[in-house]
Amino acid sequence: MLEVTKELCRGCGICAESCPTGAISLRRGYAEIDQSRCNNCRLCLDICLQRAIVEVVPVSIDELSSMITSLKHKTSDLIERIETLKNQSR
Repeated sequence: MLEVTKELCRGCGICAESCPTGAISLRRGYAEIDQSRCNNCRLCLDICLQRAIVEVVPVSIDELSSMITSLKHKTSDLIERIETLKNQSR
């Protein structure tokens, strides 16, 4: 799913002009994407100079929890390696 980051959007309209399905319009000074018309061609991601359009990938709570656990393990492993290198250099 594609979304507009309002804080980055300058409302230039380039994305709306280039959208092949007409899913993007300018409202209240920034671009808005009609998800029912968007075919996820991602052209707007490439055309937006402000990088205001981002792809949002929904994840479940279980997936998020799994990712966090994996990152914690990787972080612990990196900390251990750094400590080992510190000790070896002394």
